[in-house]
Amino acid sequence: METDDESQRVIPFQLQFDKPAPSQIKMAEWNPEKDLLAMVTDDSKIILHRFNWQRLWTISPGKCITSLCWRPDGKAVAVGLEDGTISLHDVENGKLLRSMKSHNAPVVCLNWEEDDRHGKDNGIVSYEDRSLRFFPPAPRVPRIPGVVSGDSTLLDSTEDSFQDLLNTSHQRFNILCSADKDGGICFSIFGIFPIGKINIHSLSLPLIGNQVAYTILNASIYKVALSKDFCRLIIICSGELLSRSSEVNRKQLSGQITEGMHCLVLDTSIFWRR
Repeated sequence: METDDESQRVIPFQLQFDKPAPSQIKMAEWNPEKDLLAMVTDDSKIILHRFNWQRLWTISPGKCITSLCWRPDGKAVAVGLEDGTISLHDVENGKLLRSMKSHNAPVVCLNWEEDDRHGKDNGIVSYEDRSLRFFPPAPRVPRIPGVVSGDSTLLDSTEDSFQDLLNTSHQRFNILCSADKDGGICFSIFGIFPIGKINIHSLSLPLIGNQVAYTILNASIYKVALSKDFCRLIIICSGELLSRSSEVNRKQLSGQITEGMHCLVLDTSIFWRR
C-alpha cells in the first residue's frame, strides 16, 4: 500500500524514449531550439530526428565525420570531415549548401557563435548582404536532359546552393570557428567567407605571474569556444609547455605542471571591432 508521501514523490529524471538506432551513435548535438537532434553514426552517416524521434532525413558524406555543430539560427548544420573539409547542410532536406577545404588535417571541433549585441533601433544587429547587387552570379554547368549527376541528397543541380545558404538578406552576424588535429584554427564569417587562421604551436603564451613566454609542444585541441562578444577565444588542449627563452629550462619548471590539459584564452577583439 502506497502512502501519500510515496504517491506525491516526484521523479527528477524520467526516460522519454528508448528507440534503437541503425548503428552506434558517436556524437549528437541539439539545435538551438532543442527540438531537433542531429546524430552521427559510427559508419559516418548524419541522421536528423525530431524530439518525438521522427526521422527527417539521413545522408552520408562519403567521408569520416569528426565533428558537428549547428548554425545559431538552426537552419544549417556544419560537419567537419577527416580530410579537413567543412560541409554545411540544409536542415530541411540535408542538401549540401557549401563545402570548404579549410584544413589539412581532420577537423576535431566546431563552434558557431552569433553576435549578441543589440542595436538601438530594432534590437538586432543585422547584416545585409549586397554582394549580389554588384557581382554577377557564377556561371552554371549546362544541364544535359536525362542525365542526373551525384547523390541528390548532397548536391542539388536545380538550385543555387550558395544562394540557399544566404536565404535571407538580413541576418545576425556570426562566425564559425573550426580546429584541426594539427593545432590549426580557422575563422569564417557566416561559415562562408574565411577571415583568419592561427596555429597554437606558433603562439607565445605568457603564464599568469610569470614574465617568460612559453609554447606548447605536441598540442592537441579538444574544444574551441568563441565568446558572445567575439572578444575571447577559449581553447582546451593538451601538450607540454616549453620556454621560448634559453635561460629557462625544464628543471626551473619542476614546481609547475608542464604536461597535461591546458586552457588558453586568446584576445580576438579584432572581430568585435569589425
